Amino acid sequence: MSTSTYNPQHDEKLFWSRLCDGDREAFGEIYRRYFPLLFRYCIRFTADRGLVKDVLQDFFSQLFLQRAGLAREVHIKSYLMVSARRKLFRYLEKSTRQPGILEEGALSGFELELSPESILINRQHDEQAARLLRQQLQTLTLRQKEAIYLRFYENLSYEAIAEIMVLKEVKYARTLIYRAIAELKELLAVNESALMVR
Repeated sequence: MSTSTYNPQHDEKLFWSRLCDGDREAFGEIYRRYFPLLFRYCIRFTADRGLVKDVLQDFFSQLFLQRAGLAREVHIKSYLMVSARRKLFRYLEKSTRQPGILEEGALSGFELELSPESILINRQHDEQAARLLRQQLQTLTLRQKEAIYLRFYENLSYEAIAEIMVLKEVKYARTLIYRAIAELKELLAVNESALMVR
């Protein structure tokens, strides 16, 4: 009696391969699995939910239409995030007539908020700490917020983050995240000591 173990990576590679061969069911499964993730990511660049849905619908339509030309050996999550981000930014560049929107500071913001799990046991202290952390998160640069999101919300590797954010080297992804964390720690330490003085 053989027991087959579920391997999501193998499963996804199989779906991707079948998509490249024109399988509509495989395309539907990829859409079902990745649309929510791509929506959560893209909505952080613009508050226009309708726009993000339209861009992603168009993105997935093009993905299916151009399936024969897709690379077969890809890390699916990173590939889709890179491609969807690029498509959204191209649309935003056209609509705002702001070339180079991919560059630091060209977009108005990248929304990064605390997940519900990050609120800890002591309610009063936690609400104060969560509010303080939310404020400190807003002091990070757009690129730092995006890197933090990809690393800690989407659990992506530094290699994947460098690819998605179009960074020349993996070390730049690490540096972005380390600096963001260092800045947050410093700001939180200063604010924590100020609160204790009161």
